[in-house]
Amino acid sequence: MSNLQKELFSAIKDYVEVKGYSPSYRELRDILGVKSVSTISRNLDRLKEKGYVSFMPSSPRTLSINKEIIFE
Repeated sequence: MSNLQKELFSAIKDYVEVKGYSPSYRELRDILGVKSVSTISRNLDRLKEKGYVSFMPSSPRTLSINKEIIFE
């Protein structure tokens, strides 16, 4: 898992804990300081493939965490 994917996962988890709902892709882009929403989308797809998150494509704020990541 890349560092960006770890940061993305942590950002989602932290955001949900504070706000009570999942962040938008644009909010994640701003939180992580990346330039493109497509970077967020691509990395969320990878996290979904690995089973760490789930979401409904084209539906806002449907991100959810499926399993925890153990950071070493």
